Amino acid sequence: MISNATIVSRIREARMKAKMTQEQIADALGINRITYMNIEANRSPLSINTLNEICEILNIEPIGVIESSEPKDDYDEEKFVQLYYYILKKHFSDTGVTKTKLAKLLYLSDFTYYYCYNESITGASYYRNHYGPLAKDFLAITDDQFKKGKISIRIFDLAQIISISDTNGDFDPEVFTEKEKNIIDMVCNYWKDKNTSEIVNFTHSQKAWQERRDGEYIPYQTIKKEPTNNVFAPVNLPAY
Repeated sequence: MISNATIVSRIREARMKAKMTQEQIADALGINRITYMNIEANRSPLSINTLNEICEILNIEPIGVIESSEPKDDYDEEKFVQLYYYILKKHFSDTGVTKTKLAKLLYLSDFTYYYCYNESITGASYYRNHYGPLAKDFLAITDDQFKKGKISIRIFDLAQIISISDTNGDFDPEVFTEKEKNIIDMVCNYWKDKNTSEIVNFTHSQKAWQERRDGEYIPYQTIKKEPTNNVFAPVNLPAY
């Protein structure tokens, strides 16, 4: 059986890897920093419920039933690429969309779905960026899809506009469930005609961005702290 000292040591390692402070974890748990410091220093007991909450915040499996504290291995890169295609093909096939706006639509789709169903669509890891939350692989995937000719990029008014290629035969909307499509469409329909600065300003109003420093990982659990009128847009979230 894994000792409590080992468990809290792995928690500390996972927190540091996620670039989160003790104060941030304590705030997410709803306790003061001293209380959390004592837990991490193995001076206070750690309940199963608190352990599960900490693991959820850090996006790791419950420590004590696994042998390491690596991030959850549920990232589906192909589904992330399909979400990328879905947004471009269904909602911006005629106009394209700015690179920054697309990044935010991916984030809002994943996090809104988590808010409603306690799981994300793609499992992608998101980090705080100057312009708002950004998926870890977004820039690399954009470069890769452009080199393969799957998307085109043009410059307009100093912004990069991304469009899906007419020859892209890899798009498969059937990888998504109806529930997933409903969330993606709701997010995109709201922001479709809004400009990029509006969606950037909105994501800056969320705790996911405000409570992190640039480059820090954003746990999906953070979205649960938002009121229903600040989850995917400054409007009330429909009942799901």
